[in-house]
Amino acid sequence: MTTTRQHGQASGPASSAPSSPPPAAREAGPAPAPWPQTVLSADELTRMAWELPVGSQAKERRFMRRAGTRRLLAWLETWPGTTWQERWEASGSEAAGGAWIQAPARFAQQMKPGLHDHGARSSIASGMSALLCLGVLRPGYVWMFAARIKETYGYVRELTDPKFFTEAVARCRAGKDLSREQNLLRALNHISRLIIGTGRGPRELTARDVAAYHATLLADGPQPQAITLTWDILLDMGVITAAEHGRFRNPQRKGRQPVEDLVDQYELACRPVRDVLVRYLRDRAVSIDYSSLLSLTQSLASAFWKDLETHHPGVSSLRLAPDAAQGWKDRLAASRSDPYGVLFTVRAFYLDLPHKALEDPWWAPWTAPSPVTEDDIRGFKKYQRHRTARMHQRTRTLAPVLPRLAASVEDHLRETERLHAAASSVAVGEVFTIEEDKYERIEAASDRFPERYRGARRLRVRHVAGGQALDLTKEEDRAFWTWAIVETLRLTGVRLEEMLEITHLALVTRVLPDTGEVIPLLQIAPSKADAERLLLVSPELAHVLARIIARVRGGSQHIPLVARYDYHERTTGAPLPHLFQRQWGPTRQMISPNLVKDLLNQALERAGLTGPDGTPLHYTPHDFRRIFASDAVSGGLPVHIAAKLLGHHDLATTQRYVAVYQDDVLRHYAAFIARRRAERPSEEYREPT
Repeated sequence: MTTTRQHGQASGPASSAPSSPPPAAREAGPAPAPWPQTVLSADELTRMAWELPVGSQAKERRFMRRAGTRRLLAWLETWPGTTWQERWEASGSEAAGGAWIQAPARFAQQMKPGLHDHGARSSIASGMSALLCLGVLRPGYVWMFAARIKETYGYVRELTDPKFFTEAVARCRAGKDLSREQNLLRALNHISRLIIGTGRGPRELTARDVAAYHATLLADGPQPQAITLTWDILLDMGVITAAEHGRFRNPQRKGRQPVEDLVDQYELACRPVRDVLVRYLRDRAVSIDYSSLLSLTQSLASAFWKDLETHHPGVSSLRLAPDAAQGWKDRLAASRSDPYGVLFTVRAFYLDLPHKALEDPWWAPWTAPSPVTEDDIRGFKKYQRHRTARMHQRTRTLAPVLPRLAASVEDHLRETERLHAAASSVAVGEVFTIEEDKYERIEAASDRFPERYRGARRLRVRHVAGGQALDLTKEEDRAFWTWAIVETLRLTGVRLEEMLEITHLALVTRVLPDTGEVIPLLQIAPSKADAERLLLVSPELAHVLARIIARVRGGSQHIPLVARYDYHERTTGAPLPHLFQRQWGPTRQMISPNLVKDLLNQALERAGLTGPDGTPLHYTPHDFRRIFASDAVSGGLPVHIAAKLLGHHDLATTQRYVAVYQDDVLRHYAAFIARRRAERPSEEYREPT
């Protein structure tokens, strides 16, 4: 009988035997069905342990492995159960963690008087390694974290699917990414634990298996950062799909949910009204994007009906009593600065029902007068004018100090790069001076273990006068991306989502037919307005994009492919050469919207910008877009051209973006008067007395 996992029918989890749920799921569910290896006799398993083609094949090591297997099985036989797995679980070894070996070691000494303690432990450890390699036991992940069986993980990979791991290692090293190389062994050990715990080969693992392991690792396991590379290896090898990778790797990133689940999260008491909302939202979902569906669901199910059920228990009809309708509108106005979004949504819902009833009689019983009347929404125009005025005033306040913010960000990047370069040129313990400030290069993990980090050094320094320590690798990275984000936003006027979606493929050129001039262009992918557009790349923007491309490439010829998670649509896109990506642990990840806002806040804190009243200023990514539009139109760009650059279909939208300054009004009106005076005969004007 062969003992390798890929060939032997009863040699390990990768065989065709029925598999059990992962350890994380075994506690809540029914007991797993026994698999062939866990019901074999002790004599058969002892013989198979002798024949295992792993580790040293010297006779003394094989004798130890066989003796350890026999002693461990004899100890397990003292516990109740019909399979070796049941006896293992009954022994309490799972809860003992790293101390599990004490009880079977004492039993081994009783079996063979005179066996010293170290010999007993070594024998039992060798036997446990054999049983895990043979797939006899499937301990839980927490036990594997505590047990010292790292050598066994390598044996499991040899026996299960050596071709898989050889190819996985080759692919991982092909990108010449030092951080991936540093975490490769840990990632392979994660896969080995999955093989042991699930009883399946590496190609048979599922995203749910890895997600369950990931959750256990984050709660109890050491070094959780290597699990990121584990996900990427399984994705590269085709074990999991890109959609599963995006959905299961980050549990907080919820994928798209059915309409029923979106409504049921609000726990509506009236089932018939709940069914009406589900059917209505399902019809609307066909013609709107997912983020709009979420907003629509929240307005109807939560802000409207859940509020009514809370304050008017027992309500079961869309035909609301006047006091109930008025009470709801009063609470809405008191709790929201902008109640009109919900009011328009509820009014549209009630007005849609009669139209639906003409086509489908199912809707007829639910038609009712709308609780939102024209008088309720009459103030929307006034509210909109006030909001536009506030937005224009904000733009007029922020625009004059934007050059100071850009200069501060660039100065900080220059200082950080100079400090990083100076620290790179000195050894650990040496002191160097930057503009009369003394710094000492201090030791980092990459300095203590150069063979592990292979040149991917992290630079750490200590300010001699202040005593604070700085991680220059992290500081330089954040300084660069702060500069890149600020420059890209202010030079393009794109939305935050559009900026993060820019790829290397978006840089295109166009040759003018009349002059033959080559014009560089930046292609903005469809986002909010679902309209693709092209932006002219100015020399300043070309400089920024060139530096981003050079940094992301990192000396290689190609930009790494990274999949981007869309927080609005709850989907993960295909891997693309995105420009706004950075190294994060062992893998490359997209820059998130939260990181952009965090970097902007830190930049504003460093710049110390304040408004006319002395309060600190706060920029959002969308403020750069409004400032860009205002500067473009104020500089003479026609408003319809500005609308094209911003991706607006309606000129009114662009006009709401453009903040008009008082001096612009005076200057343009004075020019208008001068043109009129020039067109009239001079004799019509009298000299003033």
